Amino acid sequence: MNTLEDRLRDAYRAVADTVDPATIPDLAVPAEPRAALSRRMRFVIPLAAAAAVTVVVTMSTLFVGMSPRLHTRTVKARAVPAVSVPEFTLVDQGSSLKVYNTSTGARVATVTAPAGLQFEGVASGGTSQTFLADANPASTTAPCHAYFYRFELAASGKPSALTLLRSIAGSAATAVAAIPGGKTYTYSAVHCVTAPNGLIGISGQAGNHTWAYDQGDDYTFSLAATADGDTLALSLFAGSDWSDLLLNTHSSAATVDKASRILPTVPYAQTLAISPDGRTLYACASSGGTGTLAAYSTATGAQIRVLHQWPVHSRGFACQISTDPTGRFLLAAVASNIQQPSTLIGFDLRTGASLTLPVDHPALHFQGSQLAW
Repeated sequence: MNTLEDRLRDAYRAVADTVDPATIPDLAVPAEPRAALSRRMRFVIPLAAAAAVTVVVTMSTLFVGMSPRLHTRTVKARAVPAVSVPEFTLVDQGSSLKVYNTSTGARVATVTAPAGLQFEGVASGGTSQTFLADANPASTTAPCHAYFYRFELAASGKPSALTLLRSIAGSAATAVAAIPGGKTYTYSAVHCVTAPNGLIGISGQAGNHTWAYDQGDDYTFSLAATADGDTLALSLFAGSDWSDLLLNTHSSAATVDKASRILPTVPYAQTLAISPDGRTLYACASSGGTGTLAAYSTATGAQIRVLHQWPVHSRGFACQISTDPTGRFLLAAVASNIQQPSTLIGFDLRTGASLTLPVDHPALHFQGSQLAW
C-alpha cells in the first residue's frame, strides 16, 4: 500500500502532464481530522484550490445560439442553429448557492448554508425541480459531521428551504447524487478519525444499503447513478491505482471495492457522468497538452466519441461534468489550469450540438461532484 502522499501524487500525474512534487504541501499528518484531510486532498488533486464552487442547472428549456469560446473547440460539432439547455444555473460558492438565469447570467436567488456549515457539493435531485446538497462544518477545527439536504426550485427560480435527509456524526460528506426520478439518493461520507473508514450509501425506493470503503483514505468526491439505481459510477483509489468504478447496488459485498467493477481502459476522472441506461460513461482526461471530454462504453471501456477538446497546462487542468435527469444534456466546466475560471459548455447528446453558457465563468476550486444539470 502506498502512502497517502504517494497516492495523491499518482492521482495528480493521472490527470496532468507533469507536476513538481516540491510544490505539494505536507500531507502526511496521521492525526489530522478527516474533514480537514478531505479539504486538503481537494487542494492537491487537480480540480482543487480554495472555495467550493458547484454548478447545477435545472431542466427547463431555453434556446440559445451557439457561441464557442476562444481557444477551445468542440469535436465534430454539427451545424445546428440552436441548442436546447436548462433555464437556471446554480453555483455553489461554499457559504451559499447562487441561482442564475442561464440565458442572461442574472442572479435570481441565493441559498445560504446553514449556520456553521459550508456546502461541499450540489447535484440534481432526480427531477427538474429538486436538488441535493451536502455540507460539512465550515471550520476545520469543528467536530466532523456530514449533512445531506434536498431543496426545490420554483418556476421563478426561487428555492425552497433546505430539508435535511441525513446526518452522520463523526464523518465528512464527500458526495451526493440522486437516481433519476428523485425517489432514491446515494451519498458518500468518510469517518474523520477512527475506524470504520467511511461508506457509500443508497437510500430510497431503489433500496437501502451501505458499502464500507476498504481503506480510510479511499473515498470518492463524485457519484452518478443510472435510472434504475442498479449502478453507481465513481472514482477512487481501488486495488493498486486510481480508477473509475461501477458499483453494483444489488451486491451483498461489504466493501466498495468488492461490490464494484473497475474500468481499466477509461482514464481516471475526478467526476464521472453516466447515461440513464448505464451504457455510456463520460469522463475527462489530459494528454500532450490537450484536455479531452469523451464518451466511453461501460461494457468494454472503449472510447465511443470525443465531445470536446481544449489546451491544458502542465500544472493540472479542470474539468467537471454531469448529465441532467433525462440523460439528454451534459454540462461541462473546463479550464486550462486550476487557477483559471472555467468555461461552462452545454451539450445536447442526441444531436451533438454544443454552446458556451453566458453565466459568469466560475473557478472550480474543489474536485468532485461540483457540476450537475
